[in-house]
Amino acid sequence: MMHEDLIKEINEDKKLGLDLSDTAYYNVDDGVTDEPLLVDVSESEEEAPLPKTRLGLLFSFLLGIIACLAVIVLCVQVFGVGHFVSDNTYDYYIDLDKSCSKYYEIMKMIGEDPIAQTEPEELSDEQLKNLVNSIGDPYAAYYTAAEYAELEKRYMGDYVGIGIGVVEEDGKVVIKSVFANTPAEEAGLQVDDVILKVEGKAPADVDEAVQMISGEAGTKVKITIGRGDDTFDYELSRQKIDTDSVAYSKLEEYPEIGYILISSFITGTDDEFKMAVKDLKAKGCTKFILDLRDNGGGLTESSIEIADYLLPACKIMSENTKDGSETVYNSDASSADLDMVILVNGNTASASEILTAALQDNNAGVVIGTKTYGKGVTQVMHKFSDGTAVKLTVTEYFRPSGETVNGIGITPDIEAEGEEVLEEAFKELTE
Repeated sequence: MMHEDLIKEINEDKKLGLDLSDTAYYNVDDGVTDEPLLVDVSESEEEAPLPKTRLGLLFSFLLGIIACLAVIVLCVQVFGVGHFVSDNTYDYYIDLDKSCSKYYEIMKMIGEDPIAQTEPEELSDEQLKNLVNSIGDPYAAYYTAAEYAELEKRYMGDYVGIGIGVVEEDGKVVIKSVFANTPAEEAGLQVDDVILKVEGKAPADVDEAVQMISGEAGTKVKITIGRGDDTFDYELSRQKIDTDSVAYSKLEEYPEIGYILISSFITGTDDEFKMAVKDLKAKGCTKFILDLRDNGGGLTESSIEIADYLLPACKIMSENTKDGSETVYNSDASSADLDMVILVNGNTASASEILTAALQDNNAGVVIGTKTYGKGVTQVMHKFSDGTAVKLTVTEYFRPSGETVNGIGITPDIEAEGEEVLEEAFKELTE
């Protein structure tokens, strides 16, 4: 009886000492019974203040966020400390506001003028061309979407044209190479022909001549050629031109000499050059002629890659920006170690001069020919979302010796012209 009273008292006071919520069964007697012990917990759940606590915490969290935002806004808007965007984005819009705010405000006011006869328009391609041409940088240029598309194809080694390579000499557009199996070769165009007109219009420079000659495959283009005192008119069909920037051969009269011509530096030129060296070595060539005559340059990266391939650990070039910062390009320890000469002339420019100077200053080859063009600056191309692009000079480069090339050129170790160039090359490699 005493035992039953005790159990009754415990049940009435609910002081078992076990808080059972999700647990449906707790065996008090350690296996004595198979029936679950049911406990009424409704009263404890009603008394728990948990929902109110969570609501309070959430309210405090939101209040903290609002307070932090208020402090940030106060610092930025009132005290001018920091800004809401990245530093680069902030600087961009600050510069944009400084340079263009007056133009923007005027255009906006004109647009609100109730008696104005015309609506403001964006700057035309022609106006942008004039703007870029006015800055005094002879290598700067603005390209329409169509012009840039053609330019991009040329640097990718795949474009539509008639099959010629041109340079600018004394203000004239001169043909310096005629590619095999192309409309130009079939028509009889020759090296040193001068392009006087394209579609009846005289091109302003070599870039405009290239753009005018390029077009859709299958269409025709009329060009007027000057050859000595004579003038000739041609109508040529444009076609897709697959050009290799590297041509090479083993010389029959000097079987130990391999001849490699680089016509331009485009995507893949460095790989083509390495393959040419490998193939010529396999054919027994131990000495090499690298011909950079009439190579007006192209992609700087390709020329640096070739210099790295040819040279041991040394300095290839350095370039400086307007703010004075310097970037140095070095070759690694591996080297092709070729016995070679380098041929140059007045049309050897830009990326070709980077390679020539690197080889000359590091005693990797004898330079033969005439003084090079002297284009010691590099440009970058910025393409806009509408397909147009602008090319601007960003750095001046310096040869390993620290001397500039710009406006000066590279003086060859052995000066020669015409047929004498190859004669001097053979003499240098065979003696």
